[in-house]
Amino acid sequence: MDIATVPASGRVGNCVDGPDAGHDDDWKTHGNSPSTESVSAHVAKTTLLAAPILMGHLSNFAVTTTTLLLLGWLSADSLAAGGLAIRVAVSTNIMAGILVVVGVVASGANGARDAERVAGLYWNGLYLTLALSILSFAWMSVAPGLLRVLGQPPEVVTEAEAILDVLRWAEPANLLRLGLMRSMLPALGMAWILYALTPLTLVIYIGAGIALVSGFGGFPALGSLGVPIALVGTTWLTALVMLAAIHSGPSGTLIPFTRIKLALLRDMIRSGLPIGAMQGVDGIFFLIATVVIGQFGAAALAAHQIALNFGTVAYSLAVSCGDAAAMRISYRHGAGTFADARVAGFVGIAMGTVSMAVAALIVVAFPNVFIGFFIDITDPRNADTLAASHSIVLFACLFIFADGFYGTGMGVLRGLGDNRYAMLVVIVVYWGFGFPLGAAYHFLVGLDTRDVWCGLAAVQGIIGLVLVRRYAFVTRRDPA
Repeated sequence: MDIATVPASGRVGNCVDGPDAGHDDDWKTHGNSPSTESVSAHVAKTTLLAAPILMGHLSNFAVTTTTLLLLGWLSADSLAAGGLAIRVAVSTNIMAGILVVVGVVASGANGARDAERVAGLYWNGLYLTLALSILSFAWMSVAPGLLRVLGQPPEVVTEAEAILDVLRWAEPANLLRLGLMRSMLPALGMAWILYALTPLTLVIYIGAGIALVSGFGGFPALGSLGVPIALVGTTWLTALVMLAAIHSGPSGTLIPFTRIKLALLRDMIRSGLPIGAMQGVDGIFFLIATVVIGQFGAAALAAHQIALNFGTVAYSLAVSCGDAAAMRISYRHGAGTFADARVAGFVGIAMGTVSMAVAALIVVAFPNVFIGFFIDITDPRNADTLAASHSIVLFACLFIFADGFYGTGMGVLRGLGDNRYAMLVVIVVYWGFGFPLGAAYHFLVGLDTRDVWCGLAAVQGIIGLVLVRRYAFVTRRDPA
């Protein structure tokens, strides 16, 4: 039985297939059934599920933030190089996006009480993780050569390439923790691992990073190269702990060994590819924006990384609510309670958007606090970076708010399996609207960093609103 197949008792496949798999009929048929849960119960359950998922996202974003902090404390140029390396490593998010669907499908299988299917999904998810990590490694090996062709500051490119040469060795562990485990652990009832590992991972990484950068505690002083080395070691440790916890605990009996099933792998890729494609379109778009800003110099590039980090940390709030809503929609859909599934989606959208609005207001009210995390704002050598950061703070906060709709919209459509539609929206808005208008403006008038950030906020907001509208349409109640 592949992902697209719907068992008579469970309807699991409909949770992950595309919009042509009959969702509209399901929602119309059952739409008039009243919700069995109150809104407050939906909020409470979404919060309980979103919290551990948030820890997983924060683990990723906090590690990224820590990487930029460690490099920023060395110099603004190192900060720019680290941020550029992170943007180039877009393959990690693409491949992880393909894998995240596995946990969502497993949640639907749990709702249908199909234990055998959960085991098959888990093991074939592991096989797919290994295969995708090889592709990501290859991209990170050849991509830095493109940066010189694209006119980035030579000294920044040289340092970014050295960082990527180290980071690529963490790809199998990266895809395991950010892709497969991110959604599979909650699906197996082991979300607590995300709670436990997030603070522990950060403590180990920060300690190792400081030791390897400065030579503290008898470690060799490696400068900026010590940061990616510490990150690779911490990433592998985290991934191995996740694997050990699953296979040595009670959940190990729920996932007996399953051989490779090519049909299941094919359907995983087919279902997850739209998500990976969205991540790729998104990541490449932001990489291009970073390359454009890099042409204004190292100070502008460093400011861009600081502002992007504002957004990515806050984005974890929205995407966690979206992921939690996706899990609840998939589970409720598998159980056949469609009205509750619909309400769960709207609750996730509201929670994610409100949290992002609060985050945006905090950043705009205290910009120096956030900028000061990354650079010494009293150091005259950082004056250009500080000025560039202040010039885009307002636009970065608009971007944060727009990301609330984007992150939750992606999540609720993932719960429906409406991934192809979301992929098309992202492609059309980014490449059919945002990029052509930005390119025309650049050649006719001339872009500056504020123009780039204004465009980023606009396209995120448009995509988010379209996705939320799509969810409302697909899950509408039958007027009859």
